[in-house]
Amino acid sequence: MGLFFLLCTSQAFAQVPTTAPSVQLSPTFPEPGEGFDKLVMLPGGNTCYLHFDKKQGIIANMYNEQHAVTATEVIKGKLWDASNLNDTEIDGIFAVNDQVVIFLQQLVKYKPNLYRLVLDGNNGKLIQEDKLGELPTVLHRDVMVQDHFASHDFHVSKDPNSGYYAVASFAGGELQRKETGAERAQILHFSPDHQLIKQSYYSVSESYPYLAYMDMAVQGADKVYLATVALNNRRKDTSAVVVISAISKDDSHFTHTILPYTANFTDVHASVQYASAVNGLQVLLTTTNNQSAKIAVPASYLNYLDAGTLAFKSKQLLANAKVSAFAQQKMKYTAAYAGQPQELITHADGSSTVLLESMDQFASGGSNSWNKMHTNMNDIGVSHIDAGGHEQAGYALVKMQVANGTYEPLYFHRKKKGQWFFRNRIQVLNTTPYLSYEYLPTPKATYIIFNDYLAYLDQGGTYQDRKPMKYLTEANTVCYRCTDANQERLFLFGTPETFKGYYCMLGASDYDDKKYTYATIMITRKGEEKKACIAWVKF
Repeated sequence: MGLFFLLCTSQAFAQVPTTAPSVQLSPTFPEPGEGFDKLVMLPGGNTCYLHFDKKQGIIANMYNEQHAVTATEVIKGKLWDASNLNDTEIDGIFAVNDQVVIFLQQLVKYKPNLYRLVLDGNNGKLIQEDKLGELPTVLHRDVMVQDHFASHDFHVSKDPNSGYYAVASFAGGELQRKETGAERAQILHFSPDHQLIKQSYYSVSESYPYLAYMDMAVQGADKVYLATVALNNRRKDTSAVVVISAISKDDSHFTHTILPYTANFTDVHASVQYASAVNGLQVLLTTTNNQSAKIAVPASYLNYLDAGTLAFKSKQLLANAKVSAFAQQKMKYTAAYAGQPQELITHADGSSTVLLESMDQFASGGSNSWNKMHTNMNDIGVSHIDAGGHEQAGYALVKMQVANGTYEPLYFHRKKKGQWFFRNRIQVLNTTPYLSYEYLPTPKATYIIFNDYLAYLDQGGTYQDRKPMKYLTEANTVCYRCTDANQERLFLFGTPETFKGYYCMLGASDYDDKKYTYATIMITRKGEEKKACIAWVKF
């Protein structure tokens, strides 16, 4: 994608009813092509639009509070290879200290290297570039126990309430003779000015020499929390168990709490969240396959721990009964709603919201193995849970999409961090950024946004009448204004017509939950002509 699109100067405003959220649009530019796009809303009021381009590297476009372009920079570092995006993985993009911070990982002679790029929040210039770590070669024998691979990767997590963040590095190949697992994983804890405040080695015990990373949470300058699966691959005694760990700035080693009921769970995914007002830690675990389960899978559990001591308090099986009742009453369901968790939102008082999505994978025919697997990403579920783990309210929305490739639970949770890689390297099939949905809470209502075929959303239709959204040619953005009692459909960008419509690149979006402003890339379709712009939606 070239830089010429910034030359357009006309400012446009969407025509929306006065009761609807206000929308302001940037000048138009060509529809983004190959690569990855991400918007970052900065506390100071600027918006950074990043485009990761295979040929040009990273293009940073800065918009001011009036939504005018003020600067454009092409980022090409000295430590990493801007022309090698095919072998690049984005491990996180965050607004920190009114700067844009990008964590990217590249293979250098088969060794994963993690780099941190810090961009000026006013002009987009690269002001700091660091190599944060290097892992051993990927040319090793993998270790897998109960469907869990020992992690060989970097991971990044940021405190949502501050600029503190942490980097985890896990070396996961088979242990060599006389090697122990004690120094194969480490956690780096950073301040908002990107200074290392603590470096800690992470291991559980000699009985579990291998680790599968699941999630990490940062509590300011004080603590880092981890959820891992500890793996034992002894020839006659393989086992796996979920471990919750924590280390504070004054600790010399990690504190661990093993969750015994997870012994031999397979295909486990986790989200770790901190509830500040009650000093509590919540860990959502979901498993799609459990070798020793007495409960049908997929199954999800919400675990409650004391954030100070890691003492285990309780666990609750997520049954989503309120969501199921809603679906049966209003959506013609004859069985329970069976969506899988996509995100855990923990509130300061210990209550929480679990976002769900009906997901199942299937294989299509044909010889193209790159595009054989698909994932249905269907109806949305929203479950509100009190501080004791009991569901208080829930509702669902009809949605039907088909994604190329396989998607795991908590994909939504990972997407919000800005994680990305070139899926399948086949751009024409890459509908990924346009699928799933957005959940945008405000004081009076919550707004849920997704792309779908409008013809199949009208009341009275049945699933037999519906056609899943697989291509974008007829897609339109739908917005629902939701409370527990009512879900009202809106059109943010005007009512679509036969020859024109709008759809949004949800994977590039950002939400400022303090200003209740959402920024996304909107594609306007008029006949065969398509143009893009940035849309700022004020709720």
